[in-house]
Amino acid sequence: MQGGRGVFYGIGVGPGDPELLTVKATRILAQVDLVAVPVCGEDTGSLAEKIAAPYIRPGCPVLEVTFPMTREQAVLDEAWQEARSGIQQKLDSGQSVAFLTLGDPMLYSTYIYLYRQFVEVGYNVQTVPGISAFGAAASAAGVPLVIGSEKMAILPGEILLESKPDAYEVFETLVIFKVARTYDRLVELLAAGGRLKNSVLVISCGLPEEQVVADLQSLVGKKIPYFSLIIARKESNQ
Repeated sequence: MQGGRGVFYGIGVGPGDPELLTVKATRILAQVDLVAVPVCGEDTGSLAEKIAAPYIRPGCPVLEVTFPMTREQAVLDEAWQEARSGIQQKLDSGQSVAFLTLGDPMLYSTYIYLYRQFVEVGYNVQTVPGISAFGAAASAAGVPLVIGSEKMAILPGEILLESKPDAYEVFETLVIFKVARTYDRLVELLAAGGRLKNSVLVISCGLPEEQVVADLQSLVGKKIPYFSLIIARKESNQ
């Protein structure tokens, strides 16, 4: 506790398999006074909470924090402020709070915004890393991310589509997040760039419904689950 305040923990719960939580994460979850979990809206529930459930202290209250799925900055700012306010009240009362996030807290995570806000005003913030979705996906698919001096880029699908055709040519491996909405266009782009043959789609990594798909074209025109990513390697690296 710092100045009577509780500690704010950011805990990465990994991609889906409860056995992939770190020992440190499970220890903290068994001790904190409150667990905060991000949700996209009312009645949606929290996947992060379900993953961490075996390790949360019995009787520990869970606070759902809503982060709307939108790019409107004003709406996001309001949501982050509301989230910070609710958690800050608990911290100021001396309670320790663990904020759960899928994968790793420092990679495309809502936790980053709360982390910055609490650090700036002097709270004791501790981040517990988690296994990233792309790391787990590479293991599930049996695909090496980089070998030797190779280079890798991590980016959302929409950013790849908006980039110049040769912008990422220097990278032997592309890890593409958020592929569901633009899947068909991404498959076309990877084919044009000579990467499709060595690309793999991993759906719901670490969850019971996990799928590893080597033939990306077989799913063109079909609905792709939100928790999906593509690992695309240059065909010359077979």
